[in-house]
Amino acid sequence: MNLLLRVIFLMFCMQSLFPQTPFESLLATLDTVSSPPDKQSLIDSFMTQARQGSIPIINDSLVTFIHLSNADNVAIGGDFNNWSASFKRPIHHVDSTKLWYYQQVFESNARFDYAFLIEGEFVRDRENPRPATGFISTASELAMPDYVHPWEIEDIESVPDGQLETIQLEYFANGVDKTYRINTYLPAGYDSLKEGGYPVVYFQDGNGYLSPNGARAKNIIDNLVFYQEIEPVISVYVNPYNRGQEYLADHKDTYAEFFATHLTAHIDSLYNTIESPEGRLVIGPSYGGNISAYIAYQYSDIFGNCGLNSAAFRPYYDVFRLLADGPHKNIKFYAIWGTYEYPIHVDLRSLRDILLDKGYTFNWAEYPEGHNWGFWRARVDDILKYFYPYIEDEPEIPQKFVLRQNYPNPFNPNTTISYDLKQESNVSLKVYDILGREIITLVENHQDSGSYEITFSAGDLAGGVYVYRLDTEYYSGVRKMLILK
Repeated sequence: MNLLLRVIFLMFCMQSLFPQTPFESLLATLDTVSSPPDKQSLIDSFMTQARQGSIPIINDSLVTFIHLSNADNVAIGGDFNNWSASFKRPIHHVDSTKLWYYQQVFESNARFDYAFLIEGEFVRDRENPRPATGFISTASELAMPDYVHPWEIEDIESVPDGQLETIQLEYFANGVDKTYRINTYLPAGYDSLKEGGYPVVYFQDGNGYLSPNGARAKNIIDNLVFYQEIEPVISVYVNPYNRGQEYLADHKDTYAEFFATHLTAHIDSLYNTIESPEGRLVIGPSYGGNISAYIAYQYSDIFGNCGLNSAAFRPYYDVFRLLADGPHKNIKFYAIWGTYEYPIHVDLRSLRDILLDKGYTFNWAEYPEGHNWGFWRARVDDILKYFYPYIEDEPEIPQKFVLRQNYPNPFNPNTTISYDLKQESNVSLKVYDILGREIITLVENHQDSGSYEITFSAGDLAGGVYVYRLDTEYYSGVRKMLILK
C-alpha cells in the first residue's frame, strides 16, 4: 500500500473513532503528511466531494470558507467585520499547498456579503455561485440554513404588472436649476376615479429600489397587492441631484422643501392620491434614511409615516439630535437594521428607546445582516405591510366558483391554496406531479358555500412544476405551482 493510500485509510479510521466534520478530518490528516504533492492530492480529492454539496461549508452554525490560491497572503472581509481594513480576517494557510481557509460561527438565520482580499483587492469566492448585491461589486452572498429567502422580490408570471412612468421635475435651489428624474409606478388596475384615492410611497435612492440588483420594489408591490397583503399603493422613486449634499449636508433643507412641497403637490396633481399625512410614506436606505427622517419631522403635516432601512445618521448626527431633542411630532416609524452594521445598529437601538420614551409609535426589527440591498429588499415588504396592510371586506357569499393561484409561488416549503364555492358541494382538492401522478389529497369532503384556504407543505418533494386540481359537483379548475429547492 503506497503512502497516499495509507493516509486516506488513516483519515477514514480517525473519522470513525473520533466524530469530526469532513473538513476537520482533512486538516487532521494533512498534519500527518509531509509530501506537498500528497497534501495537495488530498485537498483536491476533498474539494471534488465538497463541490457536490455547497461551499462555503456549513455545519450547524459553523461556516468554513475555502480559497485555493498560490497567493502569498489571503484575507477575508465582509458585512460581519464591517469591511474595515483594520478588521479584515487573515485566514489560515496549510503549508506547501494552495489551501486557505477561515472558520466562524454565525446565527442560524444570518445572511451577509463577503469577499476574499488578495493583494489589496477583493475577489469573489469562486466556489460560491451566489453573487452579492451590496457595495462591493466582487462580493459573494452567503445565507445560513434558517434564512428565509424573500419570495416577494421574484417576477411571478401570473401576477399582473403595474405601469411605470417617468417625470422630469425642475427645481431651482442653491443657485442651481436642477432637474430631478422621477419614476412613478401605478399599481395594476389603477383607477383614477377610485373613491378615497391611493396611498403614496416615496422612495429615496429610487434607482436602487427599482433595480433588479437592488430592492426590486416593483415586484414586491405587484406581489403584495396581488396576494392581498397590502392595499394598492402608488410608488414614487426619487434620485437625488447631489446625494451627499442633499441627504446629509448643506443642501438638506432645500432638498427637503423640494421633496415635501413641490414634489408631493405635483404627484397629487397627476394621480388619484390620498392627500393627507397618513396617506404618505417616505422610505430611505442608509443616508436616504437620514433625509427621510428629516423630511418626515420637518414636514409632519405632509408625511405621517417614515420607513428607515438601516438609517445612517453619522457623521453629523444632527437629524438624530433633532428627533431626540425636538418636540414630539405626529409621525409613525418603522425601522429595520442589521447587527452587522456597526455603528448603525447601535444608533438605531438608541433612537428607538428615545422615541418610544417620547410617545412615538416606533416599530422595529433587527436581523443578523449587513449594510446592503440584499438586506433591504428582503424587508421592504415588512414596512409596506405595517403602514398599508390589506383590510379584508366583510365576508360575502361568493358569486362564482374560483380556484386561485397559490401564494407564494414559487415557494419552499409552504404555500397557500385558496378557492371559492358558490354553493355547497362535494369537494376534492389534489396535487399531482407534471406527469399526472397523484401526490397528495388535500381536501375530500362536503363543504358549504364560502371561501376556503389550505396550506400545502412541499416536505421532501423535489423542486419543479406541480399541478393542483379542484373538483366539485359544478366546477373543475387546475393551476400550476413551482417548488424551489
